[in-house]
Amino acid sequence: MIRINVYAQNKAWLFEDLKHHFRNLSPAGESEIIISDSPLSGADAWVCLRTNEGDASPNLGRTAICVHDLFCDGGMYGPAGSRKSVRNAGALILCHPDQTELLIRQGVAIDGRPVLERPLGALKTFSPREEDSPTFRIGWVGRNHVRKRLDWFTEAVTSFDLPTKEFEVVLIGEGLDGAASILNSIGIRCSYFDRSRYGIAAYPNLYKGLDCLVITSSTEAGPLPLFEALATGLAVVSTPVGWAPHFAQGFPRYVRLANSVNEIKLHLLNLHAEKDAIYSERLMIARLVSEWSLDDWIREVISLARSLAVGSSKPEFAKIQIRG
Repeated sequence: MIRINVYAQNKAWLFEDLKHHFRNLSPAGESEIIISDSPLSGADAWVCLRTNEGDASPNLGRTAICVHDLFCDGGMYGPAGSRKSVRNAGALILCHPDQTELLIRQGVAIDGRPVLERPLGALKTFSPREEDSPTFRIGWVGRNHVRKRLDWFTEAVTSFDLPTKEFEVVLIGEGLDGAASILNSIGIRCSYFDRSRYGIAAYPNLYKGLDCLVITSSTEAGPLPLFEALATGLAVVSTPVGWAPHFAQGFPRYVRLANSVNEIKLHLLNLHAEKDAIYSERLMIARLVSEWSLDDWIREVISLARSLAVGSSKPEFAKIQIRG
């Protein structure tokens, strides 16, 4: 049996979730999937989840390296950069079409080796909500990191031109207790679901309690909450990062772009007025991302790794496409 080692250092959040999914969602019987914090010798192929850990692989030619972001500074993909391993990896796993151009500009060869290019998508456990919330519930998901710009979100909701009895805030993630305390102290009802107590298994039901999701990041290649929210049938207000502009171009009613706190606030006011109508369209919203599931991404990554292990010809994968 082919032994595939999926590895990433344990720094919590996304990559620990992905390791958990590989453990639980990989096809039974086709390969032995070994999950570890560092690469293990003796495997037949490797999947490196965190890009800058590729050099640790015992055999780069049989390693598929994931690229999860759109960073391109300081020559990190250059011959001496922290991500130079992508230059010699057996395969690449990309989650956004702009990553191809980013890598080519850095002198990374794309042609001549297998490349899996598609969004990760949401887990299939995310499904359209079944009940409308009694008040307008605004969600924010993530961790309190400078690139996530939590302050944009709190500023938007604290200056929201609505009586506080007509809306609620829901924070889901890590390090958000300070923001939750501030919002509650000024009379804005805020529920905080700390990741240490509410892991990814709880997220589908938490999303179902929302009316919309706000994304305030300065840079993203996904982000996963965008796909999770759409799979739940929620409208999304997002800064123009990752896949948000692609969906906004074809479906501006469901994904609304904002470049400032004031634009976030205006979109939220409109969504509050359209609350019932958006709920009635939840199944249409969910269909926007139905062809991209994280479950299938796991299986395609395993298939890619198997092809490296057995030296098979380049596997064929569907190119990223959002249908209008």
